[in-house]
Amino acid sequence: MKGAGTYPSKIMLVGEYGMVAGGSALTIPFNRYYVRVRRGGKIPGGKAGEAKLSRKTMAGLFRYISSLPPCSFHAAPDLELFSRQMGKVWLEMNIPAGCGLGSSGAVSAALYDLFFPGSDSTPLSEQKADLALIESYFHRESPGVAALTCHAGTSLRFREDGTIQKVDFEPAAIPGGYRFFLLDSGIRFDTGPLVKHFLENLEDPEFADSIRNEYLVINRILIEALLGEREADPGLLVRALSDYQFRNFRRMIPDSVLDLWIEGQVSNEFYLKLNGSGGGFMLGITHTTSTGPLEQRWKEQVIWIE
Repeated sequence: MKGAGTYPSKIMLVGEYGMVAGGSALTIPFNRYYVRVRRGGKIPGGKAGEAKLSRKTMAGLFRYISSLPPCSFHAAPDLELFSRQMGKVWLEMNIPAGCGLGSSGAVSAALYDLFFPGSDSTPLSEQKADLALIESYFHRESPGVAALTCHAGTSLRFREDGTIQKVDFEPAAIPGGYRFFLLDSGIRFDTGPLVKHFLENLEDPEFADSIRNEYLVINRILIEALLGEREADPGLLVRALSDYQFRNFRRMIPDSVLDLWIEGQVSNEFYLKLNGSGGGFMLGITHTTSTGPLEQRWKEQVIWIE
């Protein structure tokens, strides 16, 4: 859960690119990585550079938000408070950028709490719109999904009809005895060009039909299986997504994990899929009986999602 002044990173278990095409998604907060609000003039040793960069980012966000029409947000910003606090507040962050963990979303969530009175009492759909606008400072255009997950600090289900629900989901108790994990590809991708590439592909009727009738269906069934609403094997559904993404999202998969991706498909010991737009951390699933061997093999490269 989100603690006072601390905003977790996010993991999109299901739904990358699917949401862009009107599909469903399931996201969870990931507390291992976070943004933390720091106050006061004294900066701990070794943090001066981070604090300086944070305040520079906040100044840029202040200028950006100030340039928008006052009616742009459902929860209006308190620009006077923002201006007064810029030299007194900075954001400490350990979320690696470009890894699909929502670093810009967590920063946006922190600023939303700090300088947008009434943000917590605003409906989730309106929070998502506000946070999307804030996060657009970083990505030119944002759906707000990552930022909303960081702000809510709880698992969220995004339905195809646009509704958003807070859901109870325990990543360490997946039906069928599976475990999710992150595996660092060591490669950082820029989100913007990848999303643009996907949108251009959607203009191809054959590709769009495949997304709508195959990819989005698998996404929806996997979410239902993970939430205990459908009798289906989550591991096999992730395998289906892994295969689909290998065939259709090749540009989004770093070369450094291609052999592992194929190995998982062939051995059935684990399966890899995208976590976010591409690059950074890959999201994997394995059975609990295989966690020990994978941990011995990959060591610090693997991070279990708990």
